[in-house]
Amino acid sequence: MQPNPLIPVSEFCIHHHVEIAFVNSLEQQGLVETICVEQSVYVQPEQLPRLEKLVRLHQDLAIHPDDLDVVSNLLERLEGLQGEISQLQNQLMFYQRRAD
Repeated sequence: MQPNPLIPVSEFCIHHHVEIAFVNSLEQQGLVETICVEQSVYVQPEQLPRLEKLVRLHQDLAIHPDDLDVVSNLLERLEGLQGEISQLQNQLMFYQRRAD
């Protein structure tokens, strides 16, 4: 099985209409990971959904790159809480069915 190819940051930026400095700032904040290979910077495919989400937050909601870490953390917490609510609802339904 062939490993996933790396995505050049320059191509990502052209496709999504963002500056390379934007991706660099996300990398410096620890929001995404990049890899430098032979003087070129790449993103691993598994980082792509997170990077695209951050770009959408920046472009659609006009969130400043320095504030994306806060928004990202809040969204992750919200998703975790939603998952926990679903799990608790499933447990509640299970016990309600057993009681009937």
